Amino acid sequence: MAISWYPGHMHKANKEMAALIKDIDVVIEVLDARMPQASSNPMLKAMRIGKPCLHVLNKADLANPHITREWLDYYNAQPLAYAATSSKEKRLETSDVLFLCQKLMRKVNAAKPVVEETVPTNPDAAALRAWKKQNHKNQVLIVGIPNVGKSSIMNTLLGKKIARTGNEPAITKGQQRVRLNDHWFLVDTPGVLWPKLEDQTAAYRLALSGAIRATAMESTEVAVFAAQMLIDQFPERLKERYKVEELPADSEAFLRDLAVSRGCVRKNKDIDWNRVAELIINDYRAGRFGAMSLERPPRPAQSEAPQ
Repeated sequence: MAISWYPGHMHKANKEMAALIKDIDVVIEVLDARMPQASSNPMLKAMRIGKPCLHVLNKADLANPHITREWLDYYNAQPLAYAATSSKEKRLETSDVLFLCQKLMRKVNAAKPVVEETVPTNPDAAALRAWKKQNHKNQVLIVGIPNVGKSSIMNTLLGKKIARTGNEPAITKGQQRVRLNDHWFLVDTPGVLWPKLEDQTAAYRLALSGAIRATAMESTEVAVFAAQMLIDQFPERLKERYKVEELPADSEAFLRDLAVSRGCVRKNKDIDWNRVAELIINDYRAGRFGAMSLERPPRPAQSEAPQ
């Protein structure tokens, strides 16, 4: 089953974001540190061309710290971009965000061509320009996919609970604009996906992370995907979590054995596939397999060897 979830409120939110972004000074994109590429909205990338972007790798406590460092280096090497991490243990502070936003603004100004200013002959025009400069309010747009932790970060930045949070995706339904300080405003947007999830491996990762509403996916298929990924990439973590010595090569066989050992069996002895699926999905989301990253940053293209 192909995974896809793009309800009407997401279509509306993407249209509103496209109209709003021209007035935005800095974009903050909140990403899942375990899967930064899968959790990055390609529509946003097209919208924000020329806009500085702060990539926040959230849930960094659930990701491999060495691979997270690779992602930080990857984003920091891009023009008009910086990256930072946030986790339960170490939330991103307002002062950190404003410092990085100011650095990004300086990057933008440094990239602009130098234009020699003409001295206005009208003193009123000069006064008006000075007043506008002094009273300019920078706007920061904070965006992210559903359930990536964007609202929790926003609440931390503001020092109060203004955005609803929860384990269900699509908690935030509309835009809201709030003041960070005298010079910076923060614009929050709903968590949005994009119309077609063409990379289905990435789509299953998103479903596993909780970015896809449960009614829009088959939990058993997501569990099969998760079990196979763990068997192939993190077999020792799987053995340790469920106290097994050997793993079958087939994910369905593993889930069947897990269901029997954990009592996910109906009275007629049939496997309760929904219960065992919920078990392994919830264990992943809670980080019970330990810190793990599912993606590495793209490697630069290798130049051809000289002939």
